[in-house]
Amino acid sequence: MITEIDEIIQAQFDEQGPGVAVAVVRYGEVIHRNGYGLANLEWNCAIAPDTVFRLASITKPFTAAAILLLEKQGKLKVDDPITEYLPDYPTQGRTISIAHLLTHTSGIKSYTGLEDFFEKYGRNDLSHEELIALFKDVPLEFEPGERFNYCNSGYYLLGVIIEKLSAMSYGEFVREHIFKPLEMEHSYYMDNEAIIPHRASGYRKTDQGYQHAAYISMKPPYAAGSLGSTIEDLVRWDAALREERLLDKDTQERMYTPTKLTNGETSEYGFGWGISNYHGHKLVSHSGGIHGFSTFLARFLDDATTVIVLVNQEGFEVGKLIRLISCQVLGISVPAREAVSLDEALLDKVSGAYTFSQGFTVDVVRDGEKLSMQGGISLELMPLSETTFYASSDEELEVHFSDLDEEGYKTISIQIPLISAFLGTRTQQV
Repeated sequence: MITEIDEIIQAQFDEQGPGVAVAVVRYGEVIHRNGYGLANLEWNCAIAPDTVFRLASITKPFTAAAILLLEKQGKLKVDDPITEYLPDYPTQGRTISIAHLLTHTSGIKSYTGLEDFFEKYGRNDLSHEELIALFKDVPLEFEPGERFNYCNSGYYLLGVIIEKLSAMSYGEFVREHIFKPLEMEHSYYMDNEAIIPHRASGYRKTDQGYQHAAYISMKPPYAAGSLGSTIEDLVRWDAALREERLLDKDTQERMYTPTKLTNGETSEYGFGWGISNYHGHKLVSHSGGIHGFSTFLARFLDDATTVIVLVNQEGFEVGKLIRLISCQVLGISVPAREAVSLDEALLDKVSGAYTFSQGFTVDVVRDGEKLSMQGGISLELMPLSETTFYASSDEELEVHFSDLDEEGYKTISIQIPLISAFLGTRTQQV
């Protein structure tokens, strides 16, 4: 098993480039724990199990746990309206609850989806008041509870609530109430100024080779994506959840319950965890992406199996790596795809420029009988039907088109297994 996992990982990484730390846990036993590639290219430092990575959005399960610990202390209820704790926040005449923030169903605009957010504000040490001012007066995208739309603003507000109720900073609360009790001694709020032993450098891949990732202040990510850790500490976090040492069974079941929307449907997200079924295996997970880093924590509950992947390269297909390792460990066979042939006129109907609520755009472009996606996500698309395509580089990644009018399809959905579905609308023909 170890040899097969090694082969999967080594096929994805250059030993002299940015790399990955990986841990696999089965029934409480760590069956694989290793580092590959370099934590720092300039000093030729290898990645090890104690290398510290930015976790990005794997921060969110910790933020959700902090909220539930405060509920256990009797300081809040998740069904409380946020105005009980943030009385000056403008909810535009609606009732927005803490649960709406936890489940990405508030309708609040995600600040990272604001136009050119990172270019304008990513380097700035914004105060809470300054950052919240960027999104608080933007009209709600939908009625609270009506839809799921991944929202970093919601988790930012959760961090502010934690601070108000605990009289501690968000980082202090997580350290004192989660990291210390679980002996996660190499987990931190990832301030740029702090001296953090074994901190990995973050990189991005360009046509000219690897470069340092762009600088980002760790003020804006905050309770949505500011934490850092090692695979060793995340193994401790996984064990504490499995053994119910921090959060009891009933609390965790609430975390892992899909959210019921007002229309009776459910979204595949609970309190800080994505919830899915991967080829018959129940899974709770979270991925993360931030300047210089890509991360994933996958917990197959019924199989008592956890796979943790931390990469110091931004934009890396970490979900695909998680799936390859998980399939090997759990013995999952993924059915092969078989592309169909489509007339060029049908390909023209899906061609166009699409804008996503997460703040990125893509162009779907036809070149003869070939179709490709370029921009925020770049893929060669293979047709399964007139409206469904898969990626040639990842057969499990599907792209769906809907809402046909005279100019073509208006809506696009990119479905990345274990990660999320990204919804966008056509803005123009290409």
